[in-house]
Amino acid sequence: REVFTIQDVVSILHTLQPQTRSMLSEVEKLIKLCLALPISVVASERSFSALRRLKTWLRNNMKQERLTHLAIMNAHSDLLNECDVSALLEEFISRSTERRSTFGKVLKPFGAQT
Repeated sequence: REVFTIQDVVSILHTLQPQTRSMLSEVEKLIKLCLALPISVVASERSFSALRRLKTWLRNNMKQERLTHLAIMNAHSDLLNECDVSALLEEFISRSTERRSTFGKVLKPFGAQT
């Protein structure tokens, strides 16, 4: 029998003999715990937790200059939305031979549009 939800597991547990069910007491406790958790709270706590981990990682791994540049980009996002991304990519890639050899062929269609 395929199991897709916690409710499926609960219905399977209800059909078991009492002797078999007593052997799965820890599973039963886990299911009761899952059913008692409010879903909306869990999802928001998980997203805040992920955001906190991301911020910590960025703080520990990013130089101050890059963090400042990202903050400026966020503050002036309206100006960034007006930028021609293809032209910026072409200029960035053209400044390095390694980038040209890696990405040069990818940008040919972008250059053809302008």
